[in-house]
Amino acid sequence: MPPSGKKKPGKELASQKQDIDAAYAAILDGEPLNDKYDDPEVVSRAIVQRILDSDTFEDVFAPQDLKAWGDFEGVPVKVQTFHLNRSAFAGEGGSSIYAVVDMTILSSGEVVTVTCGGRNVLAQLVKMLEKGWFDRPVTLTSKPTAAGYSAQWLTAA
Repeated sequence: MPPSGKKKPGKELASQKQDIDAAYAAILDGEPLNDKYDDPEVVSRAIVQRILDSDTFEDVFAPQDLKAWGDFEGVPVKVQTFHLNRSAFAGEGGSSIYAVVDMTILSSGEVVTVTCGGRNVLAQLVKMLEKGWFDRPVTLTSKPTAAGYSAQWLTAA
């Protein structure tokens, strides 16, 4: 750090460029994320926060998993932030990573944390980061594929 206590802008931009390049490599080529980007505690913290935010006995003791973004298909949202984690399905033909996404549902203002592993959506999230487009609302859309899967992508809301 320079004597002024401020980071050099060039270093910060270079670090962000490395982060973006690493994310694209993981999405496109299955390159593993290194430990700098992989934090399994993100999911754990989100689940604990849901427990802490619960008011009823039933909510506190209900099974705790993060919802899939697919549960909010067609719902306009603003992405607040996202974090990439290694996927347990990487060796089984799935993506090597998935995203844990904090987003605001526009109709209610509720902030929810969801997961998504679709490559199209992952690439779009990284592009949103790269371009600074988190101020723009998006909607998750999907379409069945001939192989029986579902192709997901984000559209402008």
